[in-house]
Amino acid sequence: MPVPSSYNDISVDTKLRDHIGTVWYETKFFIPHSWNMDQRIWLRFGSVHYAAIVWINGEKVMSHSTGHLPFESEITNYVNFGAENRLTLICDNTLVNSTIPQGTIVEEESDNGKVMIQRYTFDFFNYAGIHRTVHLYTTPAVYIEDIKVSTDLIDNHIGLVHYEVIVNGNERKAVVYDPPIEPLYIHVQMRNKEGKIVAHSVSKTTLNGTIVIKDVMPWWPYLMNPEPGYLYTMELYLHAVDESLLDVYRLKVGIRTLKWNNSTFLLNDAPIYLRGFGRHEDSDIRGKGFDYALLTRDFNLIKWIGANAYRTSHYPYSEESMQFADEFGIMVIDECAGVNTDIFEPLLLQNHKFSIEQLIHRDRNHASVIMWSIANEPRSGNAQADKYFKILSNYTKSLDPTRPITAALNIEAKKDKLVKFVLIP
Repeated sequence: MPVPSSYNDISVDTKLRDHIGTVWYETKFFIPHSWNMDQRIWLRFGSVHYAAIVWINGEKVMSHSTGHLPFESEITNYVNFGAENRLTLICDNTLVNSTIPQGTIVEEESDNGKVMIQRYTFDFFNYAGIHRTVHLYTTPAVYIEDIKVSTDLIDNHIGLVHYEVIVNGNERKAVVYDPPIEPLYIHVQMRNKEGKIVAHSVSKTTLNGTIVIKDVMPWWPYLMNPEPGYLYTMELYLHAVDESLLDVYRLKVGIRTLKWNNSTFLLNDAPIYLRGFGRHEDSDIRGKGFDYALLTRDFNLIKWIGANAYRTSHYPYSEESMQFADEFGIMVIDECAGVNTDIFEPLLLQNHKFSIEQLIHRDRNHASVIMWSIANEPRSGNAQADKYFKILSNYTKSLDPTRPITAALNIEAKKDKLVKFVLIP
């Protein structure tokens, strides 16, 4: 079975196309002896729909239960160096009342006896499989685990890039070394599109700070500026106190501001008008499987038609799609997979919050992301929706107060229980 792809349309077997439940993937890979040198080895999946469990050489290393979003685990202690290794994954596409999105399993009579049927109310096919790229990569033993970036502008001429760096999962904490290598410090520099260093800073007391760029080129949407989608390259160098270099990470950063009220939405203090679409990741044969050629074609079509925005209806799109949006200057309403929710139970709320948390963590550094959409056409007239969406919206705002939240609604306002909790309905 090719990866990435949905398995449903690869063969001509209708049983596989309509299969409900688990399928197994397995492959072998080789890790050289040279990788066994004071570094960590990681395995990362861009997306498996819906739930997955992963084994390396017969030992469980991770599990994940939200489609459309990435997951990874360190596998250093599970691999054989200079030898073949076995990767096994089980994928389960079953949707129930507590999954995001929801679904139900029913039993129906057929010519061959009783069969299990997956039912759902959303209007797209429930493709399944390993949908996005799989990466095997290494990091140093002490490494930059996470970066959080926010930006500001002063008169659209001076750019401010605020950053927070997490090392090994805990601020300013590293793995145990003998002798210890703490404290750590960070050196940050910004390069423009031509590769020239335009700003830099060194922080020897904390792993966060602000870098200032004079004569900045702001990030603008397509058709709002002669050079839309302008991105700087942020380079972060993690050092030990003895000046030794521990890790380097590079991140594309667009510098822009967002402001909004009840009547106006401003980007870089300019009012914007969204012209675009609700899209889908859906194509012949590969289903929701990632394809660079198709992605490139889609973005060229978006520009050709004169659009400047799209909503990721009705689930998070690939990370490559988000990178394209940054580069093309296309604004994105980033939506979680909470589509057509109609049974508001506690476990669903827990999973809904988790999916939004993962989405924001993945996409918060993208200049193209201008709003978070917490739901698409939920049954928000139900009495239970009031408390449910109050909790969900407050949680989303706590994760990222720099962007408004929204939802796509199809209930008239006087009956709707959600609209009062979102900032842009």
